Amino acid sequence: MQLRQPLFLLSIITSSWHALADTTLFQSTDYSSGALGNGPFQTFKSSSSTPVMWNFIVPYNDSTAGQIEPGLIFLAPRGTDVKSPGPLIFDKSGDLIWDGTQYGQTLTFRMSTYKNESVILLWTGQIQASGVGFGYDLIINNKYEIIANFTADLDGGLADFHDIVITPNDTALITAYQPKTWDLISYNISDGWLLDSVFQEVDPSTGKALFTWEASDHVDVTSCYADPGSSGTSESNPWDFFHVNAVNKDNSGNYLISSRHCHTLYYIGPDGNIIWTIGGKNSSVTMNTNTGFAWQHDARWRNGGTQISLFDNAGTSWELDSSNSRGILLDYDQAGNSVSLNKEWIPFNITVSESQGNVGVLDSGNTVIGWGQIPYFSEYDANGQFLYVVQFGVGDVQSYRAYTFNWTGNPTTRPSVFVETDDSNTTIYASWNGATEVASWQLSGSTAESPQLAIPISNYSRSGFETTMAVTNSSTNFKYYQVAAFNSNKKIIAYSSFTASDGSSQDPAANQTIDSSNNGSGSDSGSSSSGSIQSTVWRGTVPLALTVLFILKTLI
Repeated sequence: MQLRQPLFLLSIITSSWHALADTTLFQSTDYSSGALGNGPFQTFKSSSSTPVMWNFIVPYNDSTAGQIEPGLIFLAPRGTDVKSPGPLIFDKSGDLIWDGTQYGQTLTFRMSTYKNESVILLWTGQIQASGVGFGYDLIINNKYEIIANFTADLDGGLADFHDIVITPNDTALITAYQPKTWDLISYNISDGWLLDSVFQEVDPSTGKALFTWEASDHVDVTSCYADPGSSGTSESNPWDFFHVNAVNKDNSGNYLISSRHCHTLYYIGPDGNIIWTIGGKNSSVTMNTNTGFAWQHDARWRNGGTQISLFDNAGTSWELDSSNSRGILLDYDQAGNSVSLNKEWIPFNITVSESQGNVGVLDSGNTVIGWGQIPYFSEYDANGQFLYVVQFGVGDVQSYRAYTFNWTGNPTTRPSVFVETDDSNTTIYASWNGATEVASWQLSGSTAESPQLAIPISNYSRSGFETTMAVTNSSTNFKYYQVAAFNSNKKIIAYSSFTASDGSSQDPAANQTIDSSNNGSGSDSGSSSSGSIQSTVWRGTVPLALTVLFILKTLI
């Protein structure tokens, strides 16, 4: 992995700057100070994507690069200073891989396994000012097709954004919120209303709930830390006393959930009863030195139920309980009924993230932490040392979580091509949203007389999300240009349309077809708005001399 200097930084009318093509900055004081705007972003010729631009506050180097966990970064930037809020996948150099912002701003966005296939979990819906959501949970396959769309199985309720977890039994654990009347006279509120926290285990294929748990049935509303204040007075202004934000299920069939407003983790049996609690006003588990937390997120079982990781926010918008947030790993001693601190991760900028955040413990022992409301994420080695720290905004820019996953994407759309010409030179820009298997591009041209006859021109290694290719002083009067995507095995996995500088295009030739086994997915290609990729082998024909030239270039 290599960091690149910025390409053509351009100021625009909005408050932020953008950079043309794949651009990553490192240790840029202009970025960090806001001189480049509150939400710097990238732009491309062949794509309308405008992803956030990264600034490596702590770059990796020759000694640390080899320690970084392989994989891609899943990030969902949002906020008023984000050009295009929504889910994004990057490589670890900051180059865009997939732009999913057509789904709009989201919070839960991660990879999982469903029916033995790698999938993306994504929430989409309406985010309320109160910090909860009402919408739908999507399961998306590696061709970026929606294969399940479900929501909470509640009377009038919809799925909340805080969590989606797929269990080994292919059920989904989801969160939801539901208003209900409640006696709040002790808070001097007549006709009181709660915004009750709910979690469900749902069958994604049917949308039916297999288990439902409602906080108000089991937890005294006075045991938490967020008083009603001005809320609780009506159905449209209910009191969120509990605020569920994470749910897990273990091999015993019990559930571990996190309540932000109670500062508590609850361990719940299949009958719905609470087995034990960690944290809060009445922890039933003994908490040893430095294990306390407040306003937390993302509690997860680790190492077969012997450890728990969580993001300790240590503050909220109306209260700060520490000088900084942190990630923590707790050792859980079942026999001794206690937890002890195993490890903590401190943020580079020593500050409190008042909302959101996650702790991703990786197989290598490394940990990736998303700092939630603060637009940073960082990877640590097994000893808790920084490997790198990335800033992805300055102003109102945040991401609910940040993850590393080994994701393989095989989109059914065609690669995108943009052509620019001047008197003697032509520049072609190529990208393919979501494709992870492209190693190189073959650039071909065609004439107005034979628009679908591809004549190979040259090969280019893939360079970031968008690869730039140049044609200079060509003896052939090409009108159209096309790219073919090659994987690392030198197999063609996709063809673009033939595209001209005026934007007109022609479909790939009838004999330009793809063997679906080339992309490694083992599945048939689908169709898209721009056409489909068929499942046979390419048998195109070009003049002999050009074929020889192409072979020589490939060998070189």
